[in-house]
Amino acid sequence: MDTIKSYDLHKDDYSKLHFEINDTKSYFDINQKHASVPHRHSFYQIIWFKKPGRHFIDYETINHEENTIFFINRNQIHYFCLDAPNEGYLFHFNDYFINKGKEGLMNRLSLSIFNEIGSNHLKLSKEDSKKIGLLTSFIESEILTRDNYYKEQIYHYFQNILFQIERLRKLDNNFDIKTNPGYKLAAEFKKLVFKEIEHFHSIEYFANELGTNTKTLTDISKKVLLDTPANIIRHSKLLEAKRMLSSHTTSIKEVAYGLGFDDPTYFTKYFKKGTGYTPKQFQKTHL
Repeated sequence: MDTIKSYDLHKDDYSKLHFEINDTKSYFDINQKHASVPHRHSFYQIIWFKKPGRHFIDYETINHEENTIFFINRNQIHYFCLDAPNEGYLFHFNDYFINKGKEGLMNRLSLSIFNEIGSNHLKLSKEDSKKIGLLTSFIESEILTRDNYYKEQIYHYFQNILFQIERLRKLDNNFDIKTNPGYKLAAEFKKLVFKEIEHFHSIEYFANELGTNTKTLTDISKKVLLDTPANIIRHSKLLEAKRMLSSHTTSIKEVAYGLGFDDPTYFTKYFKKGTGYTPKQFQKTHL
């Protein structure tokens, strides 16, 4: 079996823009060998599919309508389906690009868009498609002409695309970190869970770190994340285990220790109870 690849965007080369836009179909045709198998990125992706199709994210194949936008977080595993048209636009960018234009903005976006809460995609209306399409054409023009201050213009136009996605997620789910304190707490909780994924912490620990109490955290978790904090932690550990198991250069023992398990045997039991597969079975049947 092949090792799942991980890709970077202009890693450590800060002379680059750290932003790319590609025609999705052309990109897929050129990179089909890599793009059609599970892989991950150290950067963020926005994928705008203009025709109905399918896309694979974190071991789930998602059937989508036309004019659907996906937001792929760092280290999420995904791939393009061979039987889908895959027509549209693909945006690559990282923290350096976003924060260079506005310090701290990526932290906000990690809570409002790239939070792995709710749906990882949204359907655009005709009007929204026109808006984002116009901004996209402006970006393409700036990249083509490279006139004075073209980098600043690219940032400005793409920032507006991200703000439009924020607005749509707010309208669809009330995902607004400014006006919905419950959502903000839930998003920060989930972000902290992944940050501390190599440890086993109590609910009290997370509540204290987030400046709240266990009752409030539990209530908000149930309301926004639709599950208890304990289950969110468990599901997050299992998801991260799946992602780590995707690399066949990392042993099951290393995965276990990397997730805070003192005993690899206990990790195997934990993983099987949560997924129905042992780690080895999962690698054989899902990768």
